[in-house]
Order: sequence, then structure tokens, then C-alpha cells
Amino acid sequence: MSFRAVFLDFYGTLARATHWVSADDVLAEHGYTLNDGHRSIYYAGGIDGEEHHQHSQSRDHYNAWRRERTLAMLAAADVHPDEHELIVAKLAAGDAERVMESYAEVPAVLAELRARGLRIVICSNWAWDLREAVAESGLTDAVDAMVSSAWVGARKPHPHIFAATLEIADARAEDILFVGDTWNADVEGPVAAGFQTLYLQREGHWDDRTAPADLSTLPAGVTVATDLAGLLGRLGSSVG
Repeated sequence: MSFRAVFLDFYGTLARATHWVSADDVLAEHGYTLNDGHRSIYYAGGIDGEEHHQHSQSRDHYNAWRRERTLAMLAAADVHPDEHELIVAKLAAGDAERVMESYAEVPAVLAELRARGLRIVICSNWAWDLREAVAESGLTDAVDAMVSSAWVGARKPHPHIFAATLEIADARAEDILFVGDTWNADVEGPVAAGFQTLYLQREGHWDDRTAPADLSTLPAGVTVATDLAGLLGRLGSSVG
């Protein structure tokens, strides 16, 4: 099978934060602890796979939605209301101070994809500042286009974000190999959209609770690699 384009998740696939002040860090400073139930409030009971078009009308709309979810999470964690604004400010400052870096093999792999004539598109469940995060990682010129769930109003594995990415890439589902590190968002969703997929299981990666316990038997069209260099082996000579 030949491919014309590669769609790639961003965080955990192409890049990661080597410095980022987390909500856990900030709340610990104030004597509070987040548990999975509190985090689920921020993620609205599981926003992956959901549409949120009303919150994607603009950057301001989207950031207001993030703030609303953050405040709800703080309330669930019994953070005193007098501390809410200070904690929100610290979280924003932490975002501003983050350090994003691409994984070591990524620039060379993306350069090889481009040399092979493949279109390279990021498709990410990220916030409004995906372009800035990609730039911080030094990858802006290495890709042809980017799609953030924040811009299109739906998070992977919802079919709308894959349809939007296909439209931007001017490609068909059968032309695509999708690569990512989260099973439900980057394998199940893309497979349902008609893509072939490559699932990344990086050494030392955070636990992907959406992945099957046994990956010894994979669905048709799905392969596994330990880093992005495995993508080149998957492609072989299958370039359209």
C-alpha cells in the first residue's frame, strides 16, 4: 500500500516538555493534592472524542473554557476559593515558562519523509497555542500543516478532527498513515476514519490507559514502534 501523507500526533509523538510546571506541582505548594477524580473534572468527564465547537469560536472562547474547567477542578479538590485566582495565575506562568523539545530522532525522520515526497501534517489534541508549541520544539519548518482540536472544535478520536485534517491535507483516508502514542485517540479513531496507523510505545513513556493490555495481536493495518524511526521501516518503499 502506498501513502501520500503522514499525519502525526504532537505531544508524546514528536515532542515533550522537558520543563513544565504542572497542576500537581502548583497545588502541592498550596498543600493540596489532585486525584484522578479531580483531573476528570478538568477533562469534563472525558472530553476526548467530544465536540466543543461553541468553545472553539476564538482563542478567547477556548481559553475561557479551559479556565472554567480549571476552576471546577480546584473546587472539586477543596481548594479554598480565595486561592483560586493565584493558582490559575501560577498555572499560566508555568505554561509560559515551559521548555518543549523534539525527541532526538524526530528532525531526521521528518526530513526523510519530506525527501520521499510525503506530506507531513500534525493532528493534535492540543490547546490554541499548537503553532507556538511546535515552534518551541523547532519543528515548524519540518511540517506542512497543523490541526489542533482547539481550532476545529473536536478532540480525537472524534471523526470531525480527522475529516478536517484530510481537508487541509487535500488527501483521502486511504492515502494516510497516522502515527501517535495514545491508543484511543491515535489508533482507534484513525482506524475508524479509514487510516493505517503506527502506535508509538516509547521507553519510559507515561502509562497509556487506553491501550489494550495485550498488543501481541494487532488489528489489520496497525503496527507498533518504540520511536519515530520505526515509521521509516513501516513505510518501506510504499510512497505514492
